[in-house]
Amino acid sequence: MAQPQNTSLPPAGSDQTYVTVSAIEGGFITLPEHCFVAPSNLTDRRTVPSLAFLIEHPGSSIFSPKSNGSANQSSKIMFDLGLRAHLNSYISKQQSHLVHREPYRLGPGVAQRLREGKVSPAEIDVVLLSHVPYDHHGDPEDFEHATFVVGPASLEILANGLPGLSASHQVFDPKLLPKERTVELPCISGGSTRTALPNGASVDWQWEPLGPFPAAIDIFGDASVYAIDSPGHLPGHIILLCRTGLGKWLLLGGDACHDVRLLAGEKEIGTWTNDHGIEMCIHLDRRGAEETIGRIREVMYGGGQEMEVEVVLAHDSEWFRDNSHRMFPKTL
Repeated sequence: MAQPQNTSLPPAGSDQTYVTVSAIEGGFITLPEHCFVAPSNLTDRRTVPSLAFLIEHPGSSIFSPKSNGSANQSSKIMFDLGLRAHLNSYISKQQSHLVHREPYRLGPGVAQRLREGKVSPAEIDVVLLSHVPYDHHGDPEDFEHATFVVGPASLEILANGLPGLSASHQVFDPKLLPKERTVELPCISGGSTRTALPNGASVDWQWEPLGPFPAAIDIFGDASVYAIDSPGHLPGHIILLCRTGLGKWLLLGGDACHDVRLLAGEKEIGTWTNDHGIEMCIHLDRRGAEETIGRIREVMYGGGQEMEVEVVLAHDSEWFRDNSHRMFPKTL
């Protein structure tokens, strides 16, 4: 795959499609700061949201159960689903891990938040997951008509976990997603890119450079929503870049990092030592995470581009505090 030559984001086309994005609060967990940023005090803790996002595309429904791949009707897409609404919906090891994230708050759940905003979960055509841990996958069973799309290697992680010694947060539910309605983005290293969808349609998804990012997929084929490979945190982790207006983008950063001070260059990625004396990091590939953070920083600050890129991380407590007035059913 070719490496990116032009690190600027592409300009809008003459008939450009734009999407709207709404942020939805999907519960709260508490994070020990020393596991995420350095330097920090061992006693510092921060309660953070698990954000989910509703994306509305005005003219494409390739994922719709009734679509033939070219129907001209709007689509509703979720990016991440936050936390589950109820503790007993988690598998036992995930329930045990939540003790390490107290105080936490589950419920009412993203599906209920949608209903409160007059959107039925049955209207959701597709759920794109940044990755598949407990604080992002929410309650998939609430979205009984949706296609689930995950990054490469995510299904292997769900089925078999991570190789080697894992931390308590790295526990995955092998029965999480409905097999008949789940597709995985193609392998980045190459091979067939034609992907069959559960509705009988198929799409030709090709990883291509986008701005500073080496690998991105144009999900709808109209330069409105890009899934971007974002190495570092977990295999298959993706972020989304959404075109929301002329010269305006919204980057949904998932767990590319957990603290805006990393994006600002004020902190470094934190590490800790586990009970076996092994140094651990919240990112499996710390160097890869640093490179991803650097690329996000590049589009944030733009180098003089006539573009505005707002970055929203899944667990950004400061953004949530400052933008509570912009939450769903409002759009960003």
